[in-house]
Amino acid sequence: MLDIEADAPLSPEDAAHTARILTLAESLGVDPCDLDDAVHDAASRYASEAANSTDDGTDTDELHDEAGRQAAEHVNNQGLGRQVAYLVAQCGHEEAERIVRETV
Repeated sequence: MLDIEADAPLSPEDAAHTARILTLAESLGVDPCDLDDAVHDAASRYASEAANSTDDGTDTDELHDEAGRQAAEHVNNQGLGRQVAYLVAQCGHEEAERIVRETV
């Protein structure tokens, strides 16, 4: 079963970057809806990597559907803080900050 958050535990350094980027997002007035697509894109990349790394016959479309469901339920619906943490975990802090800045 796909778990888009399996690789999401943050190191102390990434947690500090997450806090800084969350503060930036809040100061820029970023709405959680602004990051929905970026979270779905990161989850889709995760599903693609999972599909490419396994040869167990799992349907790629099913993996992407499950990734989208999890992105909505477990990340986007949990608010801005969860979204920023997920983006840092999946994309790195520099990319996550770029995404936040480009939403404005």
